[in-house]
Amino acid sequence: MSMQVRIKQQMQDLDQRLASFPQLNQLEKTVGVSKLYVFLGVAGVYFLFLIFNMGGPILTNLLAFVMPAFFSIHAIETTNKSDDTQWLTYYLITSFLSVAEYWSKLILYYVPFYWLIKAVFILWLALPKFNGATVIYNYVIRPYITPHVLRMCKQASQSNSSNPTGSTFAKSTSTDVPHHL
Repeated sequence: MSMQVRIKQQMQDLDQRLASFPQLNQLEKTVGVSKLYVFLGVAGVYFLFLIFNMGGPILTNLLAFVMPAFFSIHAIETTNKSDDTQWLTYYLITSFLSVAEYWSKLILYYVPFYWLIKAVFILWLALPKFNGATVIYNYVIRPYITPHVLRMCKQASQSNSSNPTGSTFAKSTSTDVPHHL
């Protein structure tokens, strides 16, 4: 299959997906321009702003919030558990990214096209076609972090069950803090 045919199929698929939004259909009728072209034009301008670093932080953070918030609300309202897991995983990864970004702003200042790279990474994480959040969870978080989290939860559960008052944390911290600070 040639590249032109694949691109044409992708555009037809995107046009069909955009047709499910009544606002875009109304915009298409009002303006007289295909909703696909409006969407591609807005996306093109958005990425041009990122390439030229004009409003990169706010544009990228809006992308990281608005699209996932829409899909998260939809996931909460469905009975399917897999989409809930996808979005919990997404938020876990983007939260880590925010913390890492906060502590490395000076270094990231020197990375060319950082906001564009971050926007593409967020799209890869969030879009169901790529399922990047699930990939990172299965190959990084599950093998390297999950065992430690489960061990800590098990230890906390055991210590709470052996303590009749259930306040293990309060008892341990009150004796562990030196009083001569």
